[in-house]
Amino acid sequence: LKHGRQEGSVRVDRRMTEQQFADAVQALQRAVNTVQDAVDNQLLRPAQKQTFLCSAKCCDTAKGRDALQQCLASCASPLMEKEQKMKVAFEEFQLRHSRCIQRCQDVAVEGLSPSSSARDQDRAGEKLRKCAIDCCTSYQKQIPQLQKNIMQS
Repeated sequence: LKHGRQEGSVRVDRRMTEQQFADAVQALQRAVNTVQDAVDNQLLRPAQKQTFLCSAKCCDTAKGRDALQQCLASCASPLMEKEQKMKVAFEEFQLRHSRCIQRCQDVAVEGLSPSSSARDQDRAGEKLRKCAIDCCTSYQKQIPQLQKNIMQS
């Protein structure tokens, strides 16, 4: 009976840990979405507006098709650079976060063998989830700096 209670509490802990992991992932995603919205509103939209205004002037002032194309390309260049820098910053952030999760996975399975018991496998799974939660928490704390870096680029 006592053993059954311990297993039951392990299951509760596992479900709790799984829920905590899901919550940590959602919190990180919400934080990233908030930064994406802020970057869109504060950086990209003003650049888009400038691109459109500049392009409209090109239509009024360019002499010939080649000159118009060069003018339009020149107008679009600053926006494209900002979009590319933002894309790279988010991709690098995602890659670093993925590497953190991968390290957790590596650490969790290092002690396992094909003959590991179910209990050892459960412990490894719990170790993985706790480590992954730490990754999400750590990377969520890095979001303000990510936003600052994007806005200054």
